[in-house]
Amino acid sequence: MELLARSGRTDMGADAALVVSELVTNAVVHASGPITLSASYLDSTLHVEVHDTERAPLPSVRKPPASEKTGRGLNLVALLADRWSVTPTPGGKTIWFEMS
Repeated sequence: MELLARSGRTDMGADAALVVSELVTNAVVHASGPITLSASYLDSTLHVEVHDTERAPLPSVRKPPASEKTGRGLNLVALLADRWSVTPTPGGKTIWFEMS
């Protein structure tokens, strides 16, 4: 979160850290191979990308039954991020989000 501190936006640090943690955890649990994380702050917008080598299935927001202990992470991403999406790539996929 040093990037946000340098930009004077520590106010979004906790939410951004939570979303990054969720996306990286999903990549570790569901993908194989290397995972990369990149972040930039430009024009008052934090843009973060998590890339992994898993191609399918692409993740989506779900409504799991209350009895399931997992499956709500992208709901959290959708709630906290201003925009987010999953982009298929030749070597896997990139999940990105933006916060302003």
